[in-house]
Amino acid sequence: MNAVVAISPPAPTREWLTSRTFDFVIEPHDITVSRTFLFHASGSVAGYSHPNERFWDIDGETVRILDHNGRPTCVMKTRLAEGGRLELAGTYCGPLPNEGDARSTHVLRENASDDHGKIQSFDLFDTLVARRCYDPLEVFRAVEVKSGIAGFAERRHLVEMSIFGRQDYGLDDIYALLVGDGLVTEAAAGMLRMMELEEEWDTLFPIQEVVAFVNPGDIIISDMYLPYEFVQRILKEKCGLENELYLSNYGKHQRKIWPDVMAKHAIRCHYGDNLHADVVGASEVGIQPMYVSISKWSATETILHEAGLPAYAHAVRRLRLGIHHREPQIANALKAQASINIPLMILGSLWIRQLAATFEADRILTCARDCNLWHEMLVSSHFARTGMPHARYLKISRTLCHDGTEEFEAYLRSNMGERNLLVDMVGTGQSLNLLVDRLDLRGRLRPCILVADPVAARNPSALDFLLLKDFMGYRLFIEALNASLDGSAAAAVFDQQGLRIVTQPNEFGPLMQRIITLSRNLFGEFLVDLDGVLPPKEMPSIETLQAAAEGIVAQLPEQVMKLQPIWSEQGKNLARTNLIAAE
Repeated sequence: MNAVVAISPPAPTREWLTSRTFDFVIEPHDITVSRTFLFHASGSVAGYSHPNERFWDIDGETVRILDHNGRPTCVMKTRLAEGGRLELAGTYCGPLPNEGDARSTHVLRENASDDHGKIQSFDLFDTLVARRCYDPLEVFRAVEVKSGIAGFAERRHLVEMSIFGRQDYGLDDIYALLVGDGLVTEAAAGMLRMMELEEEWDTLFPIQEVVAFVNPGDIIISDMYLPYEFVQRILKEKCGLENELYLSNYGKHQRKIWPDVMAKHAIRCHYGDNLHADVVGASEVGIQPMYVSISKWSATETILHEAGLPAYAHAVRRLRLGIHHREPQIANALKAQASINIPLMILGSLWIRQLAATFEADRILTCARDCNLWHEMLVSSHFARTGMPHARYLKISRTLCHDGTEEFEAYLRSNMGERNLLVDMVGTGQSLNLLVDRLDLRGRLRPCILVADPVAARNPSALDFLLLKDFMGYRLFIEALNASLDGSAAAAVFDQQGLRIVTQPNEFGPLMQRIITLSRNLFGEFLVDLDGVLPPKEMPSIETLQAAAEGIVAQLPEQVMKLQPIWSEQGKNLARTNLIAAE
């Protein structure tokens, strides 16, 4: 009697997944949801769009389908279908507790479509690369300032507009017209041309999230007057891409370039930021358009603009567009740093500068651990140029505020100046006020909390605050975005090593540790950029800063699901810390 040996299907691989087109079917009802389901190499789902199926990854022998927040909605395994075909199947579990349906199985069956073999096309400017200055005319204004040729920017723009759409032209044609108009000599035109190209180069940076979508065989189609070699260099050195480039003045705009391109390539979809040229144009020739709006101002950047802080808006936009991570949970946390936490720290720093002037403070004491990032901003060379007093990072905790040991008092006083601001990121202020009153330091040590609990409003004379927000809705998220791998302060000791603070370790999991590390790296990148930003000539009023901060923090509720991993971990860590403090 021959034994029947069960054949186990092979585990899925990236190569197998990304080299096929699938039918997306829901069993047992055999409902076909999509016939063009694709696993994109970037870790995104393509050819199909739904919030519940946005990303994917491989976990051992399973494929996890993730929602737009990075939470698994289906864990699929390979199985053998009729005829020995390999397919993927898994029970739909839903992104929320109890949302799944054990009777519903999601199946991905390979089909005969060649969609996976088709390429993508991409616009370049404001799709794959962006300008720091946002407005392209700022390039001409910068050349005018640096060259000293009055009226250059306006005339340069008018000359180009006089031939746009009327003839094919390049940068040399524009400068020939400027010479013909008598604005510049031929020698000056050559110099200005080189200056314009240098200014363009310096202001351009990659939009990493979109660059990650580009596959090796994809093509780039750009309506641009700049020299082909220069644009190709942008693609290669700014984006790290070697893809084929199609360049014309307005080939997409006037639909002239598509027939030639489509004769050579089977294009599945086109990514671009221009509604007329990239969206409507691609649709008219039967290509699926993918509108890219990421380079536009975000809500936070608009708020900074309206608060009279455009330089910070530009710096935050530059940071935001440089963010990409294959794991959506990490990407979401980094984006929240750029859209909420770092802008809030900027506003808070401007607020602290004004409080320091009012209190005549010569020292700022920043509280560990919530201020671990903010402290570095307060001591940055950028804010030093605003006249910010010297800051010291104070290892402090609720335990040390309440214990009242002479060792901690000595540590605190050793770090103080004549007049001090005691600054914390979030909190009720109760422990800080207890400390100040117990040591009779009310005239020398002023507590200041960026986002305080509403309880602080009961005694506004005891501390300063920029915002009042509840814990679960707001402060827990801000604490999580400012989490540190440093241990919490447990005791102050004096021994052979002098005065020092003994800390207890945190117990964050691997994902949170990676998020904290990458967030710190991102923050470090921002501080480098911030060094090149000029501080505002006139400080916004505290009322303006409060209104801007309110607008930025108001975005937190819509981020709840995206930030679930960090607030969950932070909540557990706080519970452990409180338990240890109570023992």
